[in-house]
Amino acid sequence: MSDFIVSARKYRPATFSSVVGQKHITSTLKNAIERGQLAHAYLFCGPRGVGKTTCARIFAKALNCRHAPGPEPCNQCDQCRKITQGSHVDVTEIDGASNNSVEDARALRENIGYAPMEGRYKVFIIDEAHMLSRSAFNALLKTLEEPPARVVFIFATTEAHKFPITIVSRCQHFVFRHLGEDALVQHLSQVLNKENVPFEEGAVRLIARRAAGSVRDSMSLLDQTLAQPGIYL
Repeated sequence: MSDFIVSARKYRPATFSSVVGQKHITSTLKNAIERGQLAHAYLFCGPRGVGKTTCARIFAKALNCRHAPGPEPCNQCDQCRKITQGSHVDVTEIDGASNNSVEDARALRENIGYAPMEGRYKVFIIDEAHMLSRSAFNALLKTLEEPPARVVFIFATTEAHKFPITIVSRCQHFVFRHLGEDALVQHLSQVLNKENVPFEEGAVRLIARRAAGSVRDSMSLLDQTLAQPGIYL
């Protein structure tokens, strides 16, 4: 069995400073953590593969890191490692597409009432959150309006227009953007240099252009290209 790890996972950013092309968001989040000006709910929206869930995980680590408060997680302490591994009891990631019923929302609301067990904050990351049903959104309204202490919600979505305005108005709204071609070329070039793979900029630029602004898509295309027999970038 191969130990190959896809590039998108292997080079997933672990700090805000390593997130590509979203400085307008990462700098704001870092300042909020440093100054203790935390909202109880955030809405991360934008196209696929540009860092929404990645930033949510980094944010969760920065809030619960043993060296917090600070703008960046250390990624070395037990709190950071557990969140990276997906095993932290106070950080819950939910797929909105498969947990979208009112019963799921009510179960989540009951869990929210308990204080953090290991970390400083309980963080709920709801991916593809636009898939929640109207009833599920309604069940969360009261919690978002009067949240318990030390609880942070992060909704990630590619379709913010499907969110009820009552939810949007209770969140800090961050809009992630497509990356420019040059930014993707620079990122892919750094990955290839780390992998000691020789390449021509023109070949990398073709991959970046095909990715259409998505970091994840560009990494997947890079893996696919390198897997072709006889291919040299």
